[in-house]
Amino acid sequence: MIDKPSLWSMLHPNLTARLLIVIIFLLLIAVGYAFGIYDGLVHNDTTAALNSFAALLLYAIPAFGLLKLKRWARLVELVLSIVFVIIGFIVMFGYSMTMGIITIVPHGLIAMYLLSDDCRRAFGLLAKRD
Repeated sequence: MIDKPSLWSMLHPNLTARLLIVIIFLLLIAVGYAFGIYDGLVHNDTTAALNSFAALLLYAIPAFGLLKLKRWARLVELVLSIVFVIIGFIVMFGYSMTMGIITIVPHGLIAMYLLSDDCRRAFGLLAKRD
C-alpha cells in the first residue's frame, strides 16, 4: 500500500503556527470577498464585483505567498497591513469608532508579527537559534 503524504508534510518546515493563523485569517477574508463577487454578479453590479475581485487579490495573493514563505509576500502583507492600520485610524476618527478598531486590531497584530524576530527567522532573514 502506498502511503499518501499528510497535509502537514506539504507545508514548509519553517512555517510557524502564528504565521499559519495569519494565513488562515487572510484566506477567510478573501473567501468573504469571493461571495462579494458573486453578489455583485447576481445583482448585475459590475463595479461591486470588480471591487470585490481586487480586494480578494489583495488578500489571497499574499496569503499564498506567505504559505510558501516567500519574502515578497511578507513585504507586501507588511505594507498592506500598515496601510490598513492608517486607514483604520482615519475611519476611527472620521466615521465610525467600531469599524476603525475592527480594522486596526487585526492588521496591527499582523504587522507586529511580520516584524517579529520569530517571523523574520522563519523567512530566513535572521540566523536560526541554537
